[in-house]
Amino acid sequence: MRLSYGKFLCVCLTGLCLAGCSEEEKTAAAAPRQARVMVVTPHKLATVAQGAGRIQSRYVSEVGFEVGGRIISREVDIGAIVKKGQKLAEISAVDYRNKVTAAEADLTAAKATLVQVVAQEERFRILLGKGFTTHSQYDEALKSLQSAQAAVKADEANLRIAQNQLGYTQLLAPDDGIVTATGADPGQVVAAGQMVVEISRNDAREAVFAVAGEDIAGAELGMAVNVSIQGRPDIVVTGTIRAISPEADSTTGTYQVKVALASPPPEMRLGAVVVGRVESAGGQEVTTLPPTALLQSGDEPQVWVIGGDGKVQRRNVQLLQFDTDSVVVSHGLSAGEKVVTAGVNSLADGELVNPETEVE
Repeated sequence: MRLSYGKFLCVCLTGLCLAGCSEEEKTAAAAPRQARVMVVTPHKLATVAQGAGRIQSRYVSEVGFEVGGRIISREVDIGAIVKKGQKLAEISAVDYRNKVTAAEADLTAAKATLVQVVAQEERFRILLGKGFTTHSQYDEALKSLQSAQAAVKADEANLRIAQNQLGYTQLLAPDDGIVTATGADPGQVVAAGQMVVEISRNDAREAVFAVAGEDIAGAELGMAVNVSIQGRPDIVVTGTIRAISPEADSTTGTYQVKVALASPPPEMRLGAVVVGRVESAGGQEVTTLPPTALLQSGDEPQVWVIGGDGKVQRRNVQLLQFDTDSVVVSHGLSAGEKVVTAGVNSLADGELVNPETEVE
C-alpha cells in the first residue's frame, strides 16, 4: 500500500507534536514546586493560668461584746463605713450599773474599817512601847490593819472591774473599715465574745482565688499575678502571691491562694470579682507551627521537612498542644529545619520544592 506525500507529511508532523508535548511534560514535572515554609525556632514553653476570684480584706475582725447581755441597739448594717472608736452596738447596762454601785459601797465600807484599824494599831503600838500591853495584843491589831488594807485594795480592783464591764456594754469599732457581716440583732441575748459585727479593713485589700489541684503545683510564694476587674481588662494591677493554703477545701477540692495588692484602684472594692492571670516560662523547649503544617494522613502527626537537597520528606512529630490558631510540637524537629506550612496534602515524598517565603 502506498502513501501519498501529503499523508506522510501529516503523520510526521503529528509525531513531532507528540514528541514535543512529551518533552514539555517531563520538563514541567521536573520543575520544583513553590512551597511556603517556616524555619524551626525552638522556644521555652510559656505556661498561662487564669482564674476568677474576689477582693477581700487581709485583716478581718469579728467584733463582739466582752460581756454578755441583751442587745438594745445596733448602729450599723452591712456596707457601713466605720471609724475607729465609733459605737457599733449596745447591750442593756442595768445589771452592770448595779455592780458598780455595789462595788463602790463595798469600797466605802472597807475604807471605813481601815480608818478604825489604823487608829487601833497606833494605840496598841504606843501602849506596847510603855509596857501597858502585850506583844500578842499588838500583833492582833497589826493583823487587823493589814487585813483592812488588803480589803481596800481588793474592793478597789472589784470596782475597776465593774466599771470596765459597764464600759463593755457599748461595742466600739477597733479600726477603720467596712462592715461586711452582722451576727446579732437588737433584742437578741448574746454571750461574751459572740460575733455581732464583722469589720474588714479597707487599707489592706487582696485578691483571693480558688485554684484547682492540678494547677497549684505551679504556684509559688512571691510569684507575680496580673489582677484585673472582670469585664474591665483595662483596670489591672500586678500583685504577688503571699499565701497558699496547705490543704484543699473539703467541699470543692481547690486550694486558696491569696495575692497581695500594693496599690489597688478604687474600682477594686471589697467583694469585687477579679480575674488573675499568671504567665511563666517552663524549662521545656517547643516549636510552634500553624495548624496547616500538619498532614491529614497517617496514624501519627506528621509534617513535611525540606532536606538539604531541597526535597520534602515526612517526619513524625509529638504534639503538646493543639488549637485552631497553632500547634505546639515537643519532639521531632530540630532548630533551623524548614517545615512546609501550606499545601501539605498535595506534596509527595521526595518531591523537589522551592521555598517561597521563610517565616521565623
